[in-house]
Parts: sequence; C-alpha cells; structure tokens
Amino acid sequence: MTRHSRPTAIVVAAVLVLVALAAAGCSKSGAASADVIARVNGVDILKTTIDKQIAQMKLQSPKTFESTQGVQIEQQYRAQLLDNLIRQELVDEAAKKLGVDVTTKQVDDYMAGLQQQYGSQAALDTAMKTAGIDLATLREQIKNSLLTDAVSSKVASGSPTPTAAQIKAYYDANKSQFGTPAQVHAEHILLATKDKALAQTVLAKVAAGGNFAALAKQYSTDPGTKDNGGDLGWAAPSAYVTEFAGAVESMKVGDVKLVQSQFGWHIVKLLGRRAATQQTLQEATAAVTQTLQQNAKANAFATYLADLRKKATIEIFDKKLEALINAVTASSKTTTP
Repeated sequence: MTRHSRPTAIVVAAVLVLVALAAAGCSKSGAASADVIARVNGVDILKTTIDKQIAQMKLQSPKTFESTQGVQIEQQYRAQLLDNLIRQELVDEAAKKLGVDVTTKQVDDYMAGLQQQYGSQAALDTAMKTAGIDLATLREQIKNSLLTDAVSSKVASGSPTPTAAQIKAYYDANKSQFGTPAQVHAEHILLATKDKALAQTVLAKVAAGGNFAALAKQYSTDPGTKDNGGDLGWAAPSAYVTEFAGAVESMKVGDVKLVQSQFGWHIVKLLGRRAATQQTLQEATAAVTQTLQQNAKANAFATYLADLRKKATIEIFDKKLEALINAVTASSKTTTP
C-alpha cells in the first residue's frame, strides 16, 4: 500500500473487533465465586467474560501481547474491558429507571446499515468471521450501543443552543477542520524493488501510449489498486510516503514518473490537482453548531454517568485492575470529554 491510512474495509473490521470487547457479561449475584471479578449493585461480572475477550484479542494481534510489555498491556486491556462492563451495567439500570428501551427493529436497521457499508451480507459475514464475532454477540453489542445513545439523549435533552460567540470561538480555534488541503489525483503501477528493469520496461510502454489501467492490472503488485487500474483517487500529497508525495507535488498534470520508495518502484501518473479550500464561518456554522451540541451532550452524559457511579455499590475483587481503573477515572476528571 502507498498511503499511510488503511482501507475502509480493514478499518470497519477493526470496529467489529472493538464491538465485541464490550459484549454483555453480567449475571444476577449468587454465591461468592472465584469467577466473580466485580459486582455492580448486586449484579456479578464474571472473569471468564473478560478472559474470552482477551483470548480473542490475542488471536487478532498476538504480537501485541508477546512483547516485553505484553503483560502490562494485557492488564490495561483487562481494566478497560472491566470498566466497560461496569459502565454498561450502570447504563442498563438507568435505562430501566428512565423507561428507555431498544427494539428489535432498531437493531435490524443498524445491521442493515452495516450490510450496506460492507456491500453485501456475505462480506459482512466474512468480516465477522475474521474478527471472531458471531451474530448474537454483534447484535447484543449493537443493542447496548443504541441503548447507551438513547439514555444519553434522554439525560442530555434540553441542552442550550450554542451562542454566536461560542460558534465563532470554536471555528477560530479549529479552522483546519473546516478546510480541505490541496489534493492530487494520481494512479500508479507498483513493482518490487528487485524489478527495476521491469519497471523501466513498463514505464516505456506507458510513455509510448500504452493503456495505463491495463498495464496496472497486468503488472502492479499493489492489491489495493491494481484491479482498479492503479487509480488512487483524490488525496493530499501528505497521505503518501515521502518519495511518492515529493513526486506528485512536483509533477504536472499528465506527467509520468518512476519513483522508488520503501514499497518498491512506482510508475506514477498525475491525473489532476485541486487547490486547497476553506469554509467561511457562515458556511461552517451548521457543522460547528452540531459539534458543540454533541460536545454538550457528551459532557452531560459523562456527568450523569459519574453521578451514577458515585451512588452505585461497586465492588472490584481484583485490586490491581481496580487501581488501574481508578487511575484512569482520576485522570479523566482533569480533562474535557
């Protein structure tokens, strides 16, 4: 791959992995057990729930846990997972008191959106299988997520509309969010570092008027673009590795150039340029207003959760995890959500 960022499909698959990490793992309190790692208002959270999730994470990213800091990293993940489960139990209890619920149709609609994002049910099934998530787990976490959103909306309703001064202050402090940097539209054919001679041969074919897309499909080793004729779409030069970025910044539209990077030899053709753009305050007002309202909602919900936590009876039986959770909670109090 040429760009620093990963393809959307991989990013979405990563989201699916994260979805599984907060799956429900609570049960009504019974006799004390070595498997009970925490208790929230009399509801047990089981250690086996976290063990299963950690095991899945190790399958997905074994090197993370094999490093010299692997044990510490695992403890941090365990604390995060436990904290998520405690938080979800508090949200579930709050939802019952507030009369908030999530219907099967809402979950079905969300699933339909995921299917559309992947392009087909088969593609979604493949991503779920790769991430080690079954349908029941995914649906349960979607329900938890929607329930959290519903509770958040309920407790944060009536937030004041941001003033013109607040909108301007946010815009002035975050202008880069409302601008688009200069972009280039390029296509490339990637060959291995050892294949310089072949790269020069293909370059000559392009220069002689050969069909770039056909040559990319025939010769390129970039799996992300070869079937698309080497088309990289529109992107800021900074999205690419240094050598590639330098080339497209200096090239004229229509130029073809051979460039070497850590990935190998790139036959690059520049198809177009776009100048940088910047939205005015007036153009950005709607987006800024939405952002400030979302921030206000998040702050109100964070305050609400903190109050629930303060009033709840929470017992954590693993003192090391409790210390990690308390450290994170204390740190979050000094930062803005």
